[in-house]
Amino acid sequence: MQISRLHYPLSDAFKVSHPTVVAMGFFDGFHKGHQAVLQRAKDEAQKRGVQLAVLTYDHHPAIVYRKMSSHEKRYLTLLDYKMQLLEDFGVDQVFLVNYSYEFQSQTPAQFIDNFLKRFNAVAVVAGFDHTYGNKKTATMKNFPNYVKGAFDVITVPSVNAKDKKISSTRIRIELDSGDVSGVNQMLGRPFQTEGVIVHGEERGRLLGYPTANVEHSEYQWLPKIGIYVVTVEIGGKRYLGMASIGKNVTFSDSHPMTVEINLMNFDRNIYGEVVKVNWLKYLRDEIKFTTPEELIEQLDKDKQATGDYLSDHPEIID
Repeated sequence: MQISRLHYPLSDAFKVSHPTVVAMGFFDGFHKGHQAVLQRAKDEAQKRGVQLAVLTYDHHPAIVYRKMSSHEKRYLTLLDYKMQLLEDFGVDQVFLVNYSYEFQSQTPAQFIDNFLKRFNAVAVVAGFDHTYGNKKTATMKNFPNYVKGAFDVITVPSVNAKDKKISSTRIRIELDSGDVSGVNQMLGRPFQTEGVIVHGEERGRLLGYPTANVEHSEYQWLPKIGIYVVTVEIGGKRYLGMASIGKNVTFSDSHPMTVEINLMNFDRNIYGEVVKVNWLKYLRDEIKFTTPEELIEQLDKDKQATGDYLSDHPEIID
């Protein structure tokens, strides 16, 4: 898959010699709605015998429009992971545009002339609620009026779950409530994050539950504080674990938030490993216990619940 990093205005030297079908979208999360847009574009590209291309952006477009909190600036899928998902889907070309104020200030006609025509687009595909500039005028309903027959316009309807549109916003809300099971249904795969194993305070080892401390990017959206069933991919193999996102409130009132995972039946030194965490089920909130013994008793129950989940879903580990 070829990735072209683009900045407005495009260089005069930039050319796309081959015809393309272009799917437009930010695609944060790569959920079932996004997949429907990409599948429609892929089908069209195969029918026409041309390349499948994606127009997407290097950061949240909302950064241009308003001040965002540090939480809002996080992503469901960090850029490298999103690129990998697009490649796995069969995308030939990604046009990765720097979403700047000048870029979004183009009129729809300028956007088409400056970008889509230069992408040699024979068809452009997007979701029904996609916008490409001013949210009041740059809509998919108005898009054919601006295109004026230069290429075909294909609009993909919403994909719903429980009678509500699947969206990146909805997934973020569900993660903030801990409903990773619902999120995974909307994604069509487990919600996945990536981090590196680093040294922690090793309290878990003293309790009989040693943990792998996973340091994530500050830009990674995580589920809410709590205890979860997870699998961890290390060197291409998946291992069962129970994960804690929290602040170790039993031992401190000012501990920073960490992600700690107790891997079942696992005894290897994995410091420095870059691992992938698949978030499968929410078990409970973080609790402040009076004594370490009370914590150990609860951890025993969490371990049992995690084992029960594996019994019901044996396919989750290798």
